[in-house]
Amino acid sequence: MMQEEDRPRYYIDENWYNEHSRSFRTMALERLCDSCKHKLGTETQERVPTIDARGRVVFELRSVPFAQNPLSVIRSCCSKRREYISGETPLAEAIFRVMLASGNQPMESDRLREEMNAYVGMGERPQAITSELIERVIQHDDYYGMRELRLSAE
Repeated sequence: MMQEEDRPRYYIDENWYNEHSRSFRTMALERLCDSCKHKLGTETQERVPTIDARGRVVFELRSVPFAQNPLSVIRSCCSKRREYISGETPLAEAIFRVMLASGNQPMESDRLREEMNAYVGMGERPQAITSELIERVIQHDDYYGMRELRLSAE
């Protein structure tokens, strides 16, 4: 049996987008909720850590374009909405959205399944989603850039 640390973890590979002349940022922005999409093009205040003259870390407020970091917006707002993932959301899209909502932190297929179930109860899906099915979808993905995290041996 595989030990927990040996289980594969999955994430969205931003390099895949560059290699395929696609934009990860655009893909992420397309998953914003309607409320956040209406704020695109506006400025927002963001706390940014800086070092003051005495060498202390202080926070400055800076104006930045709204959704400069779309993962942060998705995590704090859009993913909290009931319609973010529904029973009608295609499986690959749902996996992608769970990864976005997690800030693209690598996750095992069991965790991805649990996160999806938090949005959509098993009774709302026509079939049970297994960890193995999630792994197969990711392994055959050629649209979302979802990949298994492979750490290089040192």
